[in-house]
Amino acid sequence: MPRANLAFEHWEREQAGEPEKILINMYGEVDRSNPKRDKRLVTSPGTLDADTGNVVLGNIRALAQADAFADGKLLILDGTTLRTRTAGGTWGTITGTVSGTDRADTAISETELGILSGGDIYVSDGSAIAAVTDPDFPSTITSLAVMSQRLLFSSSDGQFWFSSVLDFDDITGLNFYTAEGAPDGLIAVRVWAELALMFGTKTLEMWYSEPSNANDPFSRASSVVPVGCKARDTIAICSKGPIWVDPEDNVVALAGADAPTVSPPWVSRLIAAEDADDLIASTYKAEGQEFYVLNGANFCAVMNLNDGAWHKRKTNGSDTWAWVRILTAGSKHYVSKRTGSAFMELSREYPTDEQAAAETMGTDIIREFTFHIPHEGGRPALGTIILEGTKGVARASGDGSDPVIQMRLSFDNGNTWTSYRDRKTGATGVYDQRSVWHRCGRGKRPQTIGQMKLSEPVKQAYTGVIWGETT
Repeated sequence: MPRANLAFEHWEREQAGEPEKILINMYGEVDRSNPKRDKRLVTSPGTLDADTGNVVLGNIRALAQADAFADGKLLILDGTTLRTRTAGGTWGTITGTVSGTDRADTAISETELGILSGGDIYVSDGSAIAAVTDPDFPSTITSLAVMSQRLLFSSSDGQFWFSSVLDFDDITGLNFYTAEGAPDGLIAVRVWAELALMFGTKTLEMWYSEPSNANDPFSRASSVVPVGCKARDTIAICSKGPIWVDPEDNVVALAGADAPTVSPPWVSRLIAAEDADDLIASTYKAEGQEFYVLNGANFCAVMNLNDGAWHKRKTNGSDTWAWVRILTAGSKHYVSKRTGSAFMELSREYPTDEQAAAETMGTDIIREFTFHIPHEGGRPALGTIILEGTKGVARASGDGSDPVIQMRLSFDNGNTWTSYRDRKTGATGVYDQRSVWHRCGRGKRPQTIGQMKLSEPVKQAYTGVIWGETT
């Protein structure tokens, strides 16, 4: 039987009349279990409440963690309070306050935490936190990072500063360099692979550490990347290098002395429609895959770094994904709500959002994908359409105990659609359940598009769609 093409990436059309692919809250992964189907679609992660005692007051501004600092505790800046949380869920508070209401930036050494909030730097030794007191700190700080146990911080006038080793609150008026590749302001400093990366509005400069020279501890690498940065919080340091949004609204990735575009046009159009300050990027690894997550006020686009394919994520009732600031600690991933009002654990083991407990379902996640049947001409009979994938996986009772998936069809490139029709995917143990749609009509060039939608609280995977059966 003929096989349809699953949408292993999202592709949003620019205007009505154009075709598009839909992949929302699902993504592709390699599947070695079937030699004829080497890829499958899997469900994206849900969230579990990591603040069951309601400690957080509702304005999370930063998340941070380092194994060597504060016994590896999670650090949560909640309004003006710096909270700690152990892996076992015990909460604490670091003495002192951090003024400001903005999205904060953080950096950690072996012995100190630095927080940039409201334009000021605060330093903690793990027991208390206070604003820096050295009068030589500049007043135009834009970001923080740590390299060679020194605090690095950029300023909007094109300079980056450095502290003494293991003392964030000790600088002199000469502890700075000027980024010289172009007369542009510095958006941010970030560290990757023993390089301090100076992201400017027009260029990216790379500096390296020379610890043996206490008075001149950094030098600029010879190459300057002629690509700037749109906003500080679009930068994410992935295992293969930094990824960020350039001033022309493209997502780019560092590759030697260049930064080629890695985003499709539809992502650039969504970025262009956003306020730069609303863009927040994160990165995380899970089950052998790595993701760059770009979250805006009105969209969330995610690149799978394993294959470069993009998909969208949405929270039920919203155009964007509620979760930002992904923090990896050990084998777990933590997130805060974009509004700052919740702190969660992120995992595919949780099939819904904001679950109160592992077995207590929360808000449904609506998952959608399309399949595509190309036609060269004529009006071929589609006959029966069959969905292949997970069958017989369900909850013991209640919502999700007898899961269904919906399908609708379009014969004009996705401009008009038939009504959705439901089919079962099988109660627990019904592994031979067939998800079959009969009497699907006739196709029309250039293609028939089918859209599947699932809102059941079960983890699913789909390997293909076949069509053309007449019985």
